[in-house]
Amino acid sequence: MILSDIYNICANAHSIVQGIGKESIDVYLFLREQFNKGPILKNNLFQFVYRSFYRLDNAGLTPKFKSEYFRMMEECRSSKCLDLRNLTKNLYEMPNLKGQNSLQFSFVTKLANTIDDDYPIYDSQVAKVFKFHPPYTYKTMDERLDTYLTFYENLKKDYYELLSGNACEAVFASFHEIYPDVDYLMIPRLKILDFFFWSAGKNNGDKTI
Repeated sequence: MILSDIYNICANAHSIVQGIGKESIDVYLFLREQFNKGPILKNNLFQFVYRSFYRLDNAGLTPKFKSEYFRMMEECRSSKCLDLRNLTKNLYEMPNLKGQNSLQFSFVTKLANTIDDDYPIYDSQVAKVFKFHPPYTYKTMDERLDTYLTFYENLKKDYYELLSGNACEAVFASFHEIYPDVDYLMIPRLKILDFFFWSAGKNNGDKTI
């Protein structure tokens, strides 16, 4: 990651942070609170809001897939180090509504982020900002998964590098200013970056880094 590129996108911090939206922050805080309260396998409200917020119900996935997804989330609740490779492979074994095996890496990172905020979310908006091109579907599942995991490890390193310096102070200052009634201590700084780059991809796709 080139710092000059970060400075360019952070110059638009105010409008990008505004694009996050208070509703998204509130839903994130609700899901975090519900998950931290205890087991979620019988928490139908948590599962409903989660599926809606992360568009799990729009991905052509079966009820069996979703059931296994939340089972794995609960099972991994206390894990110190989440194995994204195995989680993705486990879900790959469950065909979608078209009877096809699909690689759902983005949903796995959302699962990981729910358990531990140190795992940023990967999705198409983040990929757009960081100029990542998802692997072609003609490649094998393992080849595609390797590509995703390599990018994801680099993404985490980039986030940690940003947090260790001052490149994104404008992001945090804008977050404070635009959402003054949000308990800032309830949202880790890495999660704010998570929101920021998602919003940059969603609303400012031409301002890539």
